[in-house]
Amino acid sequence: MVHNLSVGEDTIVIITGVKDSLTHMGHKMNKYCTIRHLLMLTSLTGLLNLVYLMFLADIKGNLELYTLQRSSSSVLRRQIASIQVDSDAKTAGPSLSYLELLNLDLKDLVQRYMASSETVAKHYELQGGHQQEQRLVNHYSPPRCLPAPFLLIMVHSSPVNFLDRESIRLSWGREDNPINQGSWTSFERSWKTMFLVGQTNNSKLNNLLRQEAQVYKDIVIGDFLDTYRNLSLKTLFGLQWSWQYCQPKYILKTDEDCYVNVLSLVQWLQEYHVTNGSKPLYAGNIQRNMEVVRDKKDRYYVSIMDIDKHMYPPYASGGGYVFSASLLPKLLTASHKVPIIPVEDACFGLYMRHIGIKPVHNTRILPFVFCDSTDTSLNERPICHLRDPLVLHGVSDILQIQTHYNVLLMTFIPTICSYVDNQSFTRNFQQSC
Repeated sequence: MVHNLSVGEDTIVIITGVKDSLTHMGHKMNKYCTIRHLLMLTSLTGLLNLVYLMFLADIKGNLELYTLQRSSSSVLRRQIASIQVDSDAKTAGPSLSYLELLNLDLKDLVQRYMASSETVAKHYELQGGHQQEQRLVNHYSPPRCLPAPFLLIMVHSSPVNFLDRESIRLSWGREDNPINQGSWTSFERSWKTMFLVGQTNNSKLNNLLRQEAQVYKDIVIGDFLDTYRNLSLKTLFGLQWSWQYCQPKYILKTDEDCYVNVLSLVQWLQEYHVTNGSKPLYAGNIQRNMEVVRDKKDRYYVSIMDIDKHMYPPYASGGGYVFSASLLPKLLTASHKVPIIPVEDACFGLYMRHIGIKPVHNTRILPFVFCDSTDTSLNERPICHLRDPLVLHGVSDILQIQTHYNVLLMTFIPTICSYVDNQSFTRNFQQSC
């Protein structure tokens, strides 16, 4: 039995979607056989490892966990065909015991997700008023961070989107998940994920949300209607709660449809804290020369009474920005002097500008979010492009679990992407936009 994966023995193990029809499954199997054949031609040892990993995964039913990425088959073939065996390479990968544990964790996470989708998630579907009202949960106490984490991740979430929250909990959202623990994740810094939600006009949904908050202790419910125009209120509410109940060193604000490469983010912040910890941080994908919308029918509309300028000052895009929690007192003071506008990320940028903090562009945060071309969408990109970004937009539901698993593999078996990164077809994709 092989105990180490060398460069010539790398096996790309990437997960894709679930619940396909029998016809679609047949097409997938045909593509899989083609990929398997290519692997046989490029590396016999790699094929043996693939078979071994499939045995560990014990793939059953419709969970096609070990096909190669979720993009077009032509891109897949080019990626796999581009892998060459380097007989001179001496670097060995992690032991198969690590892969075995990772596979077992993955199976458990997917099973838990599927169970939740068939049970709790059903109750979040809005139903007719003739149904019997559930037990009302009147008591709600805001959760606390004990102990205070190094990084707090504040996730904007819609009350009805239970499965988005659950998929984050089962992947990158919880530090105590087995998939996030071990010698390969032995950071000195901790993180905690909290979901920020508002109220709804549906009493049954509000009740379900409070029950969920009591069970998981990771939901902060604000006293405002959860709408797009109130996103700035949600962020301000998160700042208030963070200062009163958590007090971390750093805060990442993101959305429920974003994937956070939390292990790499914590490592990056740890290095920043050691070298520049005394310097306030406000980093993300910086937007410049953004016009203030004056059309009252537009959801981005802002009155000239609130902002009399035609352009916003530079600010970090709302899908993901990180900042020093030491700025919280000044930011809360600024919120009393700066008008609350419905453009959440621009509003936060105004707070930062008021206290004299300039945003810093980070190419690893939301690198693809402003790509205009449809052929450079997240799903069409080479899977190895998902390894280095700290925050990715456009990942939801079970794709959170799949993406996190893929990123862990590509991070801790770096030779998976070492050949693909140098191939000519990958040059058609910008690493950031």
